[in-house]
Amino acid sequence: MRNPFRKSPMQELETTIVSLTKRGEQLVVKRFAAQAAADKAIKARQHALLSADLDDHRALDKVQSAAATASLDLAAIDDAIAVLAQQKAEAEHRLAAERERIERGAAAEALTDQVAAIRAALPGYLEHSRVFVDALSEISLWHFESDQIARFAQNTMAQIEVAANFAMSELAAMPDAIREGRQAIPGTPMSVPVIAPVEPAVAPLIEHNPVLREANFTVIDRSQEARSIEIEVPRT
Repeated sequence: MRNPFRKSPMQELETTIVSLTKRGEQLVVKRFAAQAAADKAIKARQHALLSADLDDHRALDKVQSAAATASLDLAAIDDAIAVLAQQKAEAEHRLAAERERIERGAAAEALTDQVAAIRAALPGYLEHSRVFVDALSEISLWHFESDQIARFAQNTMAQIEVAANFAMSELAAMPDAIREGRQAIPGTPMSVPVIAPVEPAVAPLIEHNPVLREANFTVIDRSQEARSIEIEVPRT
């Protein structure tokens, strides 16, 4: 019997992600303090090396040890943040996979029920069609329209039976394909590639000749105009 108080795998993953996110935020705050402490310790060591008594080994060792400890603390926090980010990414990936597994399972179950309903309805439809054709056939000898309807219905029945054999075989295999990820979930919109807009062509800017500009001449760009050249060929 399933324990009603036990969390599902998806709930456990969601809880894990929330916990990792909160822990990451705490580490980021801690890193700010560690960065400030490291900057202060490194600055104090630099000041001691530049200005303090270099023969005072005890004082130099103290500032050196403080700077090294602060740098190690900062590096340890950075390492923890990197590991935490990797753990969170893996948990999010597992959550997405679990969510997809559940969605695929539900879609496969729904399709299984739909296929079963089609399979159950098909024999009844064909039987009612045969009854309909038989009723029309009784008057088809003297009523032309009834004969045409009966022929059409009988032809349609034959096509439906042939098509149903192929369709039902294909539909019966689809639920497993959906569960295993070999087929998209029915009704999932297909991604449409985004086509970037094409910038309109801009005509090249023609610099005005200073001489023409002073003479108030207007420069006309005829580079895009079609030109025809007549060539006279001597006759032989």
